[in-house]
Amino acid sequence: MKQTLSRFLVLALVFFLIVSCSTPIEPDFSFSPEAPKAGQKITFTNLTESGEVWNWTFGDGGSSVAKSPTYTYRKPGVYDITLRADSNDNYIVTKQITIYDTIPSILLSAETVNYYEDITFSVLAYNPYGYEATYEWEFSENAVSELIIDGKSDQASLQVFFNKHSVTETVKLNIQLGDSSYSVETSFTVQNIPSRSLVVAGADGKVYRQRIFLRGVEEYTTTSYTTGKNPFTIQAINNQLYMFNLGSKVGDSMTLEALPGDGSIVSVNMSDNSTIEWVHNRTSGAANGFASGYVDNTYLYWTDLSRLVYRHPLSGGPIGALEWKGSVDAQTSLPYYLVKPDRLGYFGNGLDDVGMNTGFYEYDFVYFWSKGTGGKGIYRFTNQDILTSNLNGKGTAPASGAILTDFSIRSFAIDHLNQKIYFAVTAPADKIGFWVANLSGNNPVRIDDAPMDSPGLFITDIAIDHYSNKVYWAYRAPVGLTESDFEQHPTYRTGVKMVRLAKNYSVDTAVEYFIPGIAAFGISIDDVKKY
Repeated sequence: MKQTLSRFLVLALVFFLIVSCSTPIEPDFSFSPEAPKAGQKITFTNLTESGEVWNWTFGDGGSSVAKSPTYTYRKPGVYDITLRADSNDNYIVTKQITIYDTIPSILLSAETVNYYEDITFSVLAYNPYGYEATYEWEFSENAVSELIIDGKSDQASLQVFFNKHSVTETVKLNIQLGDSSYSVETSFTVQNIPSRSLVVAGADGKVYRQRIFLRGVEEYTTTSYTTGKNPFTIQAINNQLYMFNLGSKVGDSMTLEALPGDGSIVSVNMSDNSTIEWVHNRTSGAANGFASGYVDNTYLYWTDLSRLVYRHPLSGGPIGALEWKGSVDAQTSLPYYLVKPDRLGYFGNGLDDVGMNTGFYEYDFVYFWSKGTGGKGIYRFTNQDILTSNLNGKGTAPASGAILTDFSIRSFAIDHLNQKIYFAVTAPADKIGFWVANLSGNNPVRIDDAPMDSPGLFITDIAIDHYSNKVYWAYRAPVGLTESDFEQHPTYRTGVKMVRLAKNYSVDTAVEYFIPGIAAFGISIDDVKKY
C-alpha cells in the first residue's frame, strides 16, 4: 500500500512539474495616473499571475527590477514601457505611455528632420477634461503638405516635408483649450541626406546629376565629368560611370567606312574622378563607333553602328585602339568579338546588317539585341545560338525568339522585377512613341505619343528605378515645334520624362518631367547615395 501511495505521489509531482513548466507566463501591467505629467510619480502595477524575476524598461533609458515599481519622467513625450518576466524574451509585454506637460508641446515623429522626407507634427496637450481644442500651425514657405494653406494649418497633426536643406526652420503653434490659450514653437535644422541619382549625359558634352527623392524634385547639378560626342548610352554601376561615345560622325556604315573615327568608351570613378579609356576608334573608321553598350559585373559589351557586337572582360583591362582587320568577317578573329547578324539564325528572318544597332543587353543568360532605322524588333539569343560561319540565305531562328518585330526600336530597357520591357519606337509612323510590353513582347501599350523628327536623336536612353517606382527616358523634341504646340501638348518639350512603372494589369500614362528642358543622350541610375 505504501509503495503504491509513493508511486502515486511521484507521478503527481511529475505531472505538476510538467504542467507548471509548460504553462506560459502572460505578463501584464497597468499604471496610474493614466494621464501623467512630467515630474509626476507614476505607479506601475504588475498584473502578471506567475513569474519570479522582473525587468522593466521605461523608454527614456530608465529601468527597474522591482515587481511593481514607481517611476518619474522628466520630459514630456510618448514612451514605450516594456516588462520582461523571468528574463525570458518570450514573456514580454510593451505598452505606450504619454507624458504631458503643464503647457502643450510640439511633438515630432522623428528625432531628425531630413530633406524631402515626411515627418509628422502633432501636439502633446494635457486635456483630462476633454475641452474643445483648436489649432493654428505656422510653417515657412519651405514646408510642403496638402494640409498647409498659405503657411498655416488647423489640423491636430499633419505630415510635412521640407524642400530646402541646411536651413533652420521654426514651427509655431497656437492652441486653444477651452478658455485657455497657449503659444508654443520648436526649431530644428533640416538635414541634407545622401540619395540615389539620375546621371545624365547632355548633348553639350557635360554630365549632369539629379538626386531622386520620393517627396519632391530638386534642381540638377553639373558634375566635373565630360563626355565625347554622341554618348547615346551611359551606365552607372558600382560607383563607375561608363560612357559609350559614338563619335562626331553619324550615318550609315558604308558612308562612314572611309572616315576617321573619334569615338570611345570611357569609365569615370565617381569617388576620385579617375578615368579609364577602355577602347577607342581613332585609328579605325568611324563605322566602328560605339553606338550602344552595356556593362555587368563581368563584361563590357558594345555595338558598332550596324554590323557587330563585341564583349570584353573587365578583368582584361583596357583594350586601347579597336583593331580593324579589313573586313567584317575578319573581325570574328578578335578576342573581343561576340556576334554579327549573319551568324545568327535570324539572318534573313528580319535581322540584317543595315538597321542601326540601338541597344544590347544580357538578362537571365539571354542576349537582347535591338535594331532601328530600317531594322525592326529585338532579337533574343544565347551563346549556343552563335554560329561559327556565315549564313547563306535564311537561317533557323533561335528558340528564344524575336519580339516586337512590328517596331523599329531606338532604345529599350528591361524591368526585371515587374517582367516588363520599355522601348522607344521610330517606325511605323502610326506607332512612334514610348511603349511598354510584357517581357515576352506581348500586350504592347503606348505610354507617350510625343513626335519625332530624327530617329537617331529620338529617345536615346531609358532608365528604370524601383526605389522611386519610375521609368525615365531622354526625349528630344522636333526642332520645328513652336510654343503654341507646347501649350497644346505640354509633354512634347525636350527633357527627361518619367512615369510610374507598369504593373501586371495597369500602365500609367500620366507623363511628367523629371528634368524639363535638358537635351539629353544617355541616362542611368546611380545606386550609390551621394550628396
